[in-house]
Amino acid sequence: MKQSNLLDRLTLLQVIGIWLIGILAFGLIYFGLTFTNHPLTYHNEPLTKDVNGLGNSLYFSFITAMTIGYNDIIPTGCSKLAVILEAISSIALLGIFVAKIVAVKQEELQQEVEELSFEESTNSAISELYIFRSDVRNISEQVKSSKKIGSEVKNFEQSLSTLKLALHNIDNATNKLTTEQKHNSSLRIELILNSINFSLSRMVEMLEAFDHRKANWKKESTTATITECIQTAQKLHEQYSFLKSEAQGTKVVEKLDDLNKTLQTLNETIHRA
Repeated sequence: MKQSNLLDRLTLLQVIGIWLIGILAFGLIYFGLTFTNHPLTYHNEPLTKDVNGLGNSLYFSFITAMTIGYNDIIPTGCSKLAVILEAISSIALLGIFVAKIVAVKQEELQQEVEELSFEESTNSAISELYIFRSDVRNISEQVKSSKKIGSEVKNFEQSLSTLKLALHNIDNATNKLTTEQKHNSSLRIELILNSINFSLSRMVEMLEAFDHRKANWKKESTTATITECIQTAQKLHEQYSFLKSEAQGTKVVEKLDDLNKTLQTLNETIHRA
């Protein structure tokens, strides 16, 4: 388990570094064997004990690690064991290297899928927020023209489920993003903040219209749903607030400030006696 964790922590550059160090180490071992009775032979002659011999040893170590094998240099005696060990270790490192490349590609693909999922999820949620605003606008027109307010309050209560679902979908999609993905989605977040703020502002106007007509909308179930929407919106505001410190753009900062003001107004509205 510990060995597996160690291999997982290795980067591509570290794997390449270990491979090159191995080539150098085995090259020195082959060169050291030229001073024994088990040297490498070049055209049936032992490698020389000089710089040329060192160079040929490193060359042989490289082609062994690459599993090329030109047969111009041949191991004898104990040097065969060293060749076997280098070949096995090089193949193992090659497997790790390929696995690392595949893992990196899979991670990049997963990130693209998550970003696409975030975009798709938020597109759907933004559409739901638009539907909510459209419903509230229609209810608002009915409130202005109706002599008695009753069905309008019920319709508004039903429309709140659309708002709650949209906010929860955005929250769930946001929770799946890494910090880096959030940075890359700053424009998308700006659009989300604008849509949420616009929708909550419509709600404030609707509630004020109800209050003006003295409609009984402050039922426990209604205020509980509105409170849940406020809490989800506040959570999203907190999650996106890092964009302020990162100076991702004044527009995002403005959207965050606008949403915060709208949430304060909405809180005051539902708690107003």
